Amino acid sequence: MFFSKLLRLLFIALMLSGVAFGKVVTVKFGTVAPSGTPWADTLEQIKKRVDVESKGDLKINVYLGGQLGGELEILNDIRRGRIQGGGLTSAALASVITEMNVLEIPFIFDSYEEADFVLDNYLLEPFKKLFLDKGLVFVSWAENGWRNIGLKTKFAKTAKDLSGVKIRSQESQTHLAFWKKVNASAVPIAIPEVLSALQTGVVEGFDNTALFTLAADWQTGIKYYTVTQHIYQPAAVIYSKKFWDGINEAQRKTLMGEGNLLAPPSRKSVRSLGLELMDVLKSSGINVYTLTTKERDEFKNSVRGLDGEVVKMLGADSQKIYNLLLEGKAAFKKKGSKK
Repeated sequence: MFFSKLLRLLFIALMLSGVAFGKVVTVKFGTVAPSGTPWADTLEQIKKRVDVESKGDLKINVYLGGQLGGELEILNDIRRGRIQGGGLTSAALASVITEMNVLEIPFIFDSYEEADFVLDNYLLEPFKKLFLDKGLVFVSWAENGWRNIGLKTKFAKTAKDLSGVKIRSQESQTHLAFWKKVNASAVPIAIPEVLSALQTGVVEGFDNTALFTLAADWQTGIKYYTVTQHIYQPAAVIYSKKFWDGINEAQRKTLMGEGNLLAPPSRKSVRSLGLELMDVLKSSGINVYTLTTKERDEFKNSVRGLDGEVVKMLGADSQKIYNLLLEGKAAFKKKGSKK
């Protein structure tokens, strides 16, 4: 009698865990990345790989284009376990992982190569721990890219061109500090609401990558797009720790895949579009201007000291992350000088 009750209880426990007796574990994956983009293609590849490797025991359902809400909504639901995974920008992740704000500091990176080197070699392990502390399982860095500035009435060639402009800001402490530094009037707006805000005049512009601008159709709300490359913005593929703790080791291994080795091809697929995106913007009737090296340096000088202000404001382990970032930049420069 005792053993029959024990077996019955064990059976119920295993059934509730959702990992036994061939029950399919469904992974709801949320992102604001639109369909028809390299981001969507990467997620489709992950979905197919997981299906094959798990032999159908794991099923990933990808919800693109903010179907599950804006980035902050998706992130909060992942932490609660309501959504099992997602792909989110560093600015959104910074709302719960304070130290991620350091990556959003304007002009902190000078090239893609430098950013890749620092993220992969100096910041990967520290952030894995910080993610876990906030109920998130880090899988891989991903790519949003260089953010540029789109406006309705003029180019943003200098910081003065942004003075008084109502600009959509990502919901990030660092972004808000940047806009304040250049005297812009920042309006935090979730991604699904930006286009209507542009159309109704709630804001007069925004900053984002050319790829995201076109994918989200935001170019229809502006006339001028300035390639400022003021912020390099990574993203990350993550899972809910609550969900992660409820699946078995084999399923974790399948979902983790190659981990951060996913980053290089993901970055390459986004960057390969390159100048083609600028041509698409121009063909859409958008005036495009790329800052000269001198103009970008002057723009950078206009916000000098912002990094120190932001790091001090953020607290937590931000100073530690900032120091590691600077250490990585120095190592990258040294590596380059030896070539």
